[in-house]
Amino acid sequence: MDKALITMGMPAYNEDKYIAGAIEDLLAQTYKNFILIIYDDGSTDRTQQICEGYAQRDERIVYVRNNKNMGSAFSFNYLLGRINTPYFMLCSGHDKWHPSFVEKLLPAFKEEKVILSYPKAASIEVDGKIGKILGDSGCNTADIDKPIDRYLHILRFLKCSHLFYGIWLAEAIKNYKFDFKIYGIDSIMLEESALNGKFKQCNEVLFWMRANRNLETLNETIKRQLYMGFKKKQNIFLAVVSYVLQGIKVPINKRYSLGLITKLWLIINVIYYKFFDWYVFYYIKVAIKKIIGQNNYVKLKQIIKNERAF
Repeated sequence: MDKALITMGMPAYNEDKYIAGAIEDLLAQTYKNFILIIYDDGSTDRTQQICEGYAQRDERIVYVRNNKNMGSAFSFNYLLGRINTPYFMLCSGHDKWHPSFVEKLLPAFKEEKVILSYPKAASIEVDGKIGKILGDSGCNTADIDKPIDRYLHILRFLKCSHLFYGIWLAEAIKNYKFDFKIYGIDSIMLEESALNGKFKQCNEVLFWMRANRNLETLNETIKRQLYMGFKKKQNIFLAVVSYVLQGIKVPINKRYSLGLITKLWLIINVIYYKFFDWYVFYYIKVAIKKIIGQNNYVKLKQIIKNERAF
């Protein structure tokens, strides 16, 4: 086998329901020149037996197990530390990929100077049905040359989590350190990366994200993800404030030579999009839905959309 060009990193914890299918999808890729590192963070189900079976059958698979559950940040940091290839792809143990996922995303790195190549994606709902398309939200920044404009563009689309699971230029992220004691570190990483390089979207649905918990409220999602980092309950409002403050640190970082006025403008945008647009308005929408009903809310959104068209 030729030297691998892509490291696929798969953090796993109690994924025995879906992980065999996830591994099969990756092994079925038309592009074969990769290494798949599965990091098992102390699973207590059949994840270990399943992964060891695949590792014995395919030399491209490296299975590593930690007997103690250390949390998502530890898993991601471990996998980033194992990168020894030009490209990196983060994989979950419950999502699905089209066989041509890698083959169709890799050319972007040669054709254009990008640090992230990603496809359109779709959700897999709790009942297993394919849900909404996730890649039509305009996260592509391949045509935006100014770092500040790319940053603001990504900041406006905080729900672009599928980008995180594209293919990355390894040198752009391998020194990144995740801290899951902070909520939303994935979006903060995307925003910071937008200042460092361009993101290119492939206009095909090549990735399906399993929405195991899509019936959660926003607060429930925050609680779950914070628990993954702290292993204990945290105050939600303080977590949101911390999320906003972490976002503010990005534009004021000394690595970026930005003027005072530019920094102030970016900080205002961070506060608006990360607190009001993302958190406060979410619960205003929830309240409106309860008062007027879901059907009337959908009609109201359509009326507003039509008004904006004129």
